[in-house]
Amino acid sequence: MFDLNSTALSKAADAGTFMALLNPATGEPHRDEAGVAQGITLRSRLSQAGQQFQRQQADKRLEMARRGQETSVDSLEAETTELLVACTVSWTFTHLDGADFPCNEANARKFWSDTRFRSHRERANGWIGNEANFTKR
Repeated sequence: MFDLNSTALSKAADAGTFMALLNPATGEPHRDEAGVAQGITLRSRLSQAGQQFQRQQADKRLEMARRGQETSVDSLEAETTELLVACTVSWTFTHLDGADFPCNEANARKFWSDTRFRSHRERANGWIGNEANFTKR
């Protein structure tokens, strides 16, 4: 018997799932000194936080359209950054450029905006949009 619940997003959509940070040269997860994979716990873009952010952005775009304003590439990139900030739950790394780097909204924005980490950003953007990462198994 097919139960529609088998297609439902799990609690992980809101709680988040772990995305390891991969070494682009090897495809292997980056690890700390103890050998623990380093990464970021991310909510789904379909999570409550992700949906709330996207609704707010849709309202802003509708208001801009009403005023005859156009959307720029820069504003679209900023939207992606803010969506990633809204979907960031935590991370395992503790330092950036030799300084403490706790997971908080300001640091998430700094991380997701930093062009040095574009590969992580692109992967995370795909991660939060892949329902398989948040579906019951």
